[in-house]
Amino acid sequence: MRAVLVGNGFIGKAHRGAYERLAKEGKDIQLVAVCDIREEKRAETNGAKAYADFDEMLAAEKGNFDYVDICLPTYLHAEYTVKAMKAGYHVLCEKPMALTSEETKLMLDTSKETGKKLMIAQCCRFMDELEYMKKFVEEGSFGKVIGGEFAACGGKFPSWGFENWFMDGKKSGGVMLDVQAHNIDLMNWMLGMPKAISTVAFEREGATGYANVSANHIYEDFVIYSYCDWSQKSIHNGRVRRINFENGYIYYNHSFTPYFATVDKDGNVTDLKDKVTPGYSDMAKEIEYFNDCIKNDTYPEKCPPEESAKVITIMRAQEKSADNMGAPVVL
Repeated sequence: MRAVLVGNGFIGKAHRGAYERLAKEGKDIQLVAVCDIREEKRAETNGAKAYADFDEMLAAEKGNFDYVDICLPTYLHAEYTVKAMKAGYHVLCEKPMALTSEETKLMLDTSKETGKKLMIAQCCRFMDELEYMKKFVEEGSFGKVIGGEFAACGGKFPSWGFENWFMDGKKSGGVMLDVQAHNIDLMNWMLGMPKAISTVAFEREGATGYANVSANHIYEDFVIYSYCDWSQKSIHNGRVRRINFENGYIYYNHSFTPYFATVDKDGNVTDLKDKVTPGYSDMAKEIEYFNDCIKNDTYPEKCPPEESAKVITIMRAQEKSADNMGAPVVL
């Protein structure tokens, strides 16, 4: 299986590292080319060929690769995903899927029309801790879900984006779309779609689009709270996921000092560190999974693009609620 990578910035570098790891593990997965308009980024390819132009790369590498891995800024996701699929290639595209529901529909429709596989790189679905948490919810060991918290802090404003695209809400969607997308996808994956959304959010000087977000996701008989923030002074990117049940809760703190455990109704703590593989790359797992889907001609059931499209629907509902100071939006 061979891939070309489009966009070699912050997240592109992370994907390159995942391909390198898979190669070292003897997986039959190879990154053959990297495309980026920046000369300095074309010098960082882990031995793959470098191109400055997407169309030139497609023509030069025709017949030499199986899929396109898109790590471009969010506002370019739909355009290049559609272009790649129409050119005859499967696509793994970074999250969030796109900026609007209209764009996600175009991406889904193009996948169906061309017969090419599309998966959005919702990497959290491939983390051992979060896979276990989903299973724990499904098994119902602690009874019904009654609440919870999904917080992805996000740290300070991301200043590393090309031409500062993160700071332009029309290109990135702000923290609500870029970071909150992780929270929303995980909640949808583990608990299903909420009935309504109530959100308060604020912009901060130096950027357009919301920079910190506090949202309530209203289900039939419980509420899940989510939070993310780009206005911190440090780059610390702590993430907390907790689901409360009738008879206890499961908790995961993904930060400098990770902690993963359940606590039952009597306060007994069970450490779950033996349930995970220390240091394994969730990006390597998602890339390997997508490659298996292509090889075996199977649908990406674990991370279907239709569910990634729902994230954008909820994000826009959050934005509408925040525009009206928390007025609920029914989905």
